[in-house]
Order: sequence, then C-alpha cells, then structure tokens
Amino acid sequence: MLWARKHRPRLAIALHAAPDLGPANPASEGDASAHSIAALARAANQLHDDFLLRYAGHVRLTRDLSGLDRLIDGMRQVLSLAQTQSGCSEGRWQSLLGIVERRLDEYTHERGAVAQIQAAAGTNDLRASQLTSRARLVLHRYVRHFAGQSRRDRDVQRLREMTVDLETLAGALRPVSAGIHLRSVAEEIGAVQGFVDFFRAEIVEIEQARRSGSRAEQLTILANAVTGLRDGWAREVASQPMLARRPGLCGRYVSAIDEVVEALLTVAHANLPVEHELAVRDATALLQAWQREVERTLEAQQASERAERIEALWNRGDVLFAAYRGRWTGEFRHPSERLWLAEMADALDEVERQLTELAADSELVPADRLARLRDGLVLVEKTYDSTTAATVGG
Repeated sequence: MLWARKHRPRLAIALHAAPDLGPANPASEGDASAHSIAALARAANQLHDDFLLRYAGHVRLTRDLSGLDRLIDGMRQVLSLAQTQSGCSEGRWQSLLGIVERRLDEYTHERGAVAQIQAAAGTNDLRASQLTSRARLVLHRYVRHFAGQSRRDRDVQRLREMTVDLETLAGALRPVSAGIHLRSVAEEIGAVQGFVDFFRAEIVEIEQARRSGSRAEQLTILANAVTGLRDGWAREVASQPMLARRPGLCGRYVSAIDEVVEALLTVAHANLPVEHELAVRDATALLQAWQREVERTLEAQQASERAERIEALWNRGDVLFAAYRGRWTGEFRHPSERLWLAEMADALDEVERQLTELAADSELVPADRLARLRDGLVLVEKTYDSTTAATVGG
C-alpha cells in the first residue's frame, strides 16, 4: 500500500582497500596489487552507490532497464579484472571477489524482477505509477511535518497546499485508472484519493484545535506559530537565491502569517498580557516584510531568462545532495540528524517541484537528470525514515 510502504536505506558495504598513494618509488608486486584493489574497490562502490540511488527500494515499474544493464556490465568488468589478478594476494582478493559477486547477483535478480513487472504492465499502469510516485513525495511531507505532532501548532497552510497537490494528482489519475493490469497499481490509485479525504478532515481538526482553550492558551499557540513561521521563512526562503525560490512557497508563508495576525486580533481582550500586543506587532511586521520580499522575488524572476532560473535550481540541487553525501555516513549517530534530514528533504523537495513544473513546458530540463534528482530526494526520505526508526527504537 502507498502509505504502509516502508523504505530503509540499504547502505553500501565499505570495501577496506589500500589507499591510492600515486606513483612514488618503484613498487613491489605487493604494492601493485594493493593499488589495483583500491582502484577496483572504488569502482565497485561507485557502481553500488548508483544502484542504491536509482534502484534499491524504488517502484520497479518506473525503473530504467537500460541503466540497470549498464550497472551489471560495469560490475561484470570489475569482477573480470579482479579474477585476473586474484592470485596476487589471495585473502584480500577473495574478499573483494565475494562482495562483487554478491552485488552482481543482487543486480541481476533486480533486473529480472523489473523486467517481469514491466512486461505484465500496460501503458496506463506505467503512467499511473509515475503519478503515484509523485503522490508519495507529498505523503512524505506529511510524515515530516504532521505525523505524531500536536494539531494545535501545525502549519495548516502547508497542509492545505499538500491537499491541493494531492487533489491535482488524483485528478490526473482518473483518466488512466481504467484498464489497469496490476493490482498493486490499482490499490495505490485508490490510496491517493483516500489521503485527499484524510487531509481535508485533518485540516478541519487542526483549525478546531487552534481555536480551543482559553484566550491565553490560544495566544501561546499563536505566538509559537509566529516563531515557527519566522524560522521556516529564514530557512526555506530568505536563505535561498531569488531565482531558486518557489513563488507558491513564498505565498504560502505570507498567507500563514496573515492568518495568524487575524487569529491574534480575534482573541484580543483587555485582560490579555502585554505579550499579546507584542505578538500582533511582530506578526504584522513579518507580514509586511514578507509581502515586500515576495514582490522583489517575483520581479527578479520575471526579469531573468528561464534558463537562468533552471540553472540556479540545478546548482541548488547539486549543492544540497553533495551536502547530504558529505554528512551522511550511512550510520545513525545522533537524534539531531533526523531534523537535519527533514530540512534536507524539504529543500530538495522544493527544487524537484520547481524543476518538474518547468519541465512541463521547457526542453531545458532533461528528463534523465530530473529523474536522478528525484531519486536523490527519495534516498534522503528513506534515510529520514531509518533515523526515525532508530530514534524511536532508542
């Protein structure tokens, strides 16, 4: 099922190879074999990193068989080279051979499974699976921002936006829902509409929770909302180049702070402490400042060429994923990583959403590069899920 599917990242096995020190004094035969092990280990790990990014844990119906064939060919080359030199240092080479052979078996098995499900699918199955994969990105936003959290201080504007996104996908799924061959795809189509209904009901619950309690309690909730929105704006909008900002995201923050101002004025009462007046002034100042910043952002984007904006988004995505690769070692270390991963997923999600929108009417967004970015986002989401499980388990 769409909601019940759990993804835990399958992490690469580190091949403990000797470092490549480059040319120095004339090397002995043993030194040469160590150098070869290091080179082949790096090649094997690069191939496996690509497999983890593009294939492991993904919906098989949407995977590229030709790309998987290239990975298999590459790992076979590594295996062949390792086999020709395995007599140099028996123990170390046998260890390398064992790992490469296991990975090659894994890739070959995966290719068979991908080919089997794609052969059984129809055109509508593939299109529906592509759309439900995008729905999964929306559902993970819910996991990061709403699941298990108190309703009273949740960002209802974020959930409204997510509901619209899911409604749009549900609408796109209706024309392709007939003639589905695979039961799993049919179940996921039904799940999308089910979550639209769930989100709508959750919006009502959040709005009711925010209005519950005394005026003083509501003031505390609203003051906390101002703080959360201010932090979110600084992280998701103000820190980003103007060409990489999503206008819809900027507008969502403006609507959210406007809603808080209105709520603060609604609970106004002579008996409330001075903090109420301060909160009103603070929220109003933020509203005005953000409105001006949105105008500046729109002006900058309208004055730029589309290619400039696309390039800014690619650069942003590359920087984010490089930061993920640089920090995440494949091992859960501290609960703070969960928040960092959530923010990383949010940032990559914003880049992916904008490039997907631009790709609809521009040939300047290559489909294969966008697919790789999307796979990177899913990998970060799976890593977030694994740290959540580790945090709960600890």
